[in-house]
Parts: sequence; structure tokens; C-alpha cells
Amino acid sequence: MIGDTYFHLRTQLDTELGKLGTVLRELNAGTEAVAIVDNLVAGLKEPFVFVVVGEVNVGKSTFLNALFGQDFSRTGVMPTTGKILFFKHGPEHLIKPITDTLDEVQVPAEFLRDYHIVDTPGTNSIENEHQEITERFVPISDLVIFVFSAMNPWGASAWQFLDKVHKHWMRNVIFVIQQCDLRSAEEMNVIIDYMGQLARQRYGRDFPIFPVSAKKAYLARSSGLDREKLMQESGFHGLENHISTLVSQNATRLNKLGSSVRISQQLLNQLNERVIATAAQAQRAAAMVHELQTEREMQVDRTLKKILPALDATERDYHEACLRVADLADNALATRRAFDKQDAEDDMPETGNKAQSLDHRLFQDLQHRTGDRWRQVGIILEEDYLQYERFLHAQGRGSLYPTDEKLPTEGDPEIRRLFSAHIDSTIRRFVLSLRLDETIEPGLLAARRRARWVPWLALPTLLGAGAAWYFEGPVGAGIALGAGLLLVGAAFLITQAALNTARSSLIDRLEASAKHLRQMLADQVQLDIATLFARFLTVLGPAQEQATAREEHMHEQTERLRLLYEDFAKVEQQVRAAA
Repeated sequence: MIGDTYFHLRTQLDTELGKLGTVLRELNAGTEAVAIVDNLVAGLKEPFVFVVVGEVNVGKSTFLNALFGQDFSRTGVMPTTGKILFFKHGPEHLIKPITDTLDEVQVPAEFLRDYHIVDTPGTNSIENEHQEITERFVPISDLVIFVFSAMNPWGASAWQFLDKVHKHWMRNVIFVIQQCDLRSAEEMNVIIDYMGQLARQRYGRDFPIFPVSAKKAYLARSSGLDREKLMQESGFHGLENHISTLVSQNATRLNKLGSSVRISQQLLNQLNERVIATAAQAQRAAAMVHELQTEREMQVDRTLKKILPALDATERDYHEACLRVADLADNALATRRAFDKQDAEDDMPETGNKAQSLDHRLFQDLQHRTGDRWRQVGIILEEDYLQYERFLHAQGRGSLYPTDEKLPTEGDPEIRRLFSAHIDSTIRRFVLSLRLDETIEPGLLAARRRARWVPWLALPTLLGAGAAWYFEGPVGAGIALGAGLLLVGAAFLITQAALNTARSSLIDRLEASAKHLRQMLADQVQLDIATLFARFLTVLGPAQEQATAREEHMHEQTERLRLLYEDFAKVEQQVRAAA
């Protein structure tokens, strides 16, 4: 198509303007910026205007049909009156009278989107219309084509019409000598030389002259058999190349493209500055949220460090409580208790008497020793929570929280209550897991079973001593009594050994459990602190996700604008090259 280079360049610019308009809308750059881009896009679609003049019967219609490869200038709906015809694109064939001498003709031909054609009925028949053509169309035309007939190129009316064209517009004039196939090559050379000489004499300048055969060119583009040969013989190649060059190098249109590029780059600069500012703001927001998250984690660590001494002190208290429990166990495992029937009945688990329960005693002792300390730890935990809450509100005011929201001044008593309850529960679970009473119970029961044999051994001993006295005298009685006492002593030692074994097992369990208690308390403390400070994640979590997403979005937009910059720079370079 004629002017493909220009239209390719215009299409590129139109595409980039479309991208720019999309970006402006997506980033809410304002209606003014969007309207500017829309106007630039609309301005790019302004068609070229070709004015075709010449005398009647010189083949203007055939020439136009051949030039654009479509039979558009004379159809069944064309008027028969000698009017100026202004051809433009339309969805269907339509003739719209504009003045008494001008009709607008709409034709559904695609090239008419880019070219508007002004076709005159003949310079020798519209003397009165010369002024309208020269004043209305020639100044806005991109090209004025004077069509002469090779059979009679000397018609005075065409030259008289050219006299009326202002010298400023003559730079857009070309001569086309139609029907050159009806003349020989020598004759055409003479005609061309003569027309060039006449133009120099009358106007002091040369006009491009193209001898063509529109008939052959149209055949080559429609139903001709040897199309390449017909097109070569038509002479249209040189004419089309010249017109394409004029279109592609049209200073006004290229300046318009260049101006559109510069305006677009200015809009891009403004938009880029806004995106950079927004991206910086997003980065600051992301950094602030990250700082708040880091401070939350550091506050958790600081609070844990504050509580470490409480764990150490509780472990020491536990050792002291273990000594007290060991004393109680010594009392419970005393040898006399094995021979005391009443004590045995009181200490039996099935009696339900918990007064002497070692587990219960240990739990009460730990509560007494550590209760105040862990309540104080609960106060520290509440204060640290309140301190970070105030810090979060102060730093996040205007972003995470409303600007007019007041800073928190009081903590939550529920924090202390729950923490104390969790510590008590942990200590209780630990003590119950020791099962101290169950630890000493087997040894105590075994000792009591053995102790029951002692009274039974005493009677045989006395009987044996009496019998020995009777039969052997005092010496035999003494020996028999000694043997009996040895048996009673052996039973007593066996009972004492069972009690010692139970005592050792209890002490071993108490010593081994100290670290377990510390670990259970440390785990509970960490869980409570983590759970407590996790409340802030309901604010920080979404804020961090939003800040990260916005930061990524701004990065994508920055990259998008950078690519647009490069694309507009390429178009600008091509416009300069074309100019």
C-alpha cells in the first residue's frame, strides 16, 4: 500500500499510546492525562488528503482506481452532475450534499480510512468551482495531482487552474500524464520535456512528471493475466514510490508523530515520578512493617530473658522443696512405721487420707515458695505487652491505626490471671507426673509384710529357749535364745533394707525431675509469651502482605514504564530517521 512505512510507524505509535493510556487508567493518573492520550490517538488517525484535478475525459477515475487498486470513484450510486466529490470512508455507499458544488461520498473502502480523495469533474467544466477547490481543499491537501491526457497534454484549463494555486502549495503538486500507452516512447519524451520547460517558464520550478497507463495498472491489480508485466508497462511503480516517499516523509505528519512522542514522554515522566514516589512510599511502609515485626520478635526475646531468673529461682526452690519432701519420706519410711499397725492403716492409699500425700505436700510447698514470684512475672509480661502495644500504635499511626486514635495506657488484667493459671497447672501436672506416693508404696508395703513375721518369730524363740532350758540347762537355753534372736534380727534387717530401697528410689526421682520441671515451665512460658504477642499479628500480618504486594506492584509498574520508555524511544528514533 502507498505510504506503508509511515503507516507502520503510525501503527507502532498508536500501539504505544494505547499501552500508555491503559497504564494511565490503571494507575489513576487523572482524566486530563487520559484525555490527552485519547486526543493524540485520535489525531494520528487524521487521513491524508489527495486532490485530483484535470480536464474532462483525461482518465482521472481510472487513474484513482488503479492507484488504490479498487473501483471506488465511479459506482452505480455516483452522481451524474458535474460536482466536486469528496471521498471518505463510511460503512456503506452514501452521498451527502455539502454545497451546490460539493458532495461528500462515503464508500466502504479500507484505504479511505487513511486517504481522503477530492475528485474534480474536470477543470474545463468547473470554472466557477476553481476558487472553492483552491481555497478549501488545496491548502489542506497533502498532494495535488494534476492529471493530463497523453493525447492532449496542452489543455489550457489545467494550466489556468494551476495559476490559481498559491506558490506556497505548489510544492505538493505532481503531474501525471495518463494514457501514455497510446503514445510512443519518443512522443512521450517530447511531451515530458515540453511540460517541464513550460512549468519552469511559468512558475520557475520543476514538477515531478509521471507518464502512466492507469488502464494497465488497474488490470494488473484486478483481472490481468500477466500482472507483473502489465504493472511494469503501466509506469505506476515510479509514481507509487514517489507518492509513498511524500507520504512517509511528510514533514507535517512526521512532526505530528514526533510531537505525540514528546508529549507521551512527558506524560511518562510525570507518571514515572508519581510511580517512583508511590514505590518509595510502599518501600517505607514495607520497611516499617518489617521493623515492627522485628521489634515484636526482639520484645519476645527480651521478655523471655527477663523471666529466666524466675526459672532459676524456681529450680532452687524445687530443690529445697525436695529436701522437705525427703524428710517427710524419711518419716513415712521410718522402721517403727513398718511395725505400727495404726500408721499402716492410715497411710494405705485405699483409706483416702491425703494428709500425708507426698505429691500434695510437694505441690503445696512449691506453690507457697514460687506463687508470689510467678505473679510478679505475670505483671512483667503484662507491662512488656503494653509497652510494645504503645510502640506499635505510635509507629503505625496514620497507616496501621487511625491518626486520632489514642495510645493504650492500661494493660489487660486477664493476661496476669491466665498466666498464673497456666503456671499453676504446669506445676500441678509436673507433680502428678512424679507419683511420689506410688514410688515409696511398694517398698513400704514389702517392709510391712516382712515386719509381720517378727512377732511370729518371737514366740518360737521363747518356746525353743524354754525347751532348751528344760533339756540342756541354762547353756542350751541361751544358745536357743540367741538363735531365735538372730532370726528376729534378720527379719528386722530385711525390713529395713526394703525401706532404704524405697527411700533411695524416691530421692533419685526427685533429683532427676528438677530439669524436667524447669523445661516444662520454660515451655509454658514460651508458649504464653508467643501466644500473647501473636495477637499483634492480626494487624502486622495483613499489613505486611499488603505492603509486600504493593511494593511488588510498584516494581512491576516501574518495569512496565521502563519498557514503555524504550518503546517510545525506538519510535522517536524511527520518526527522526524518516524525517
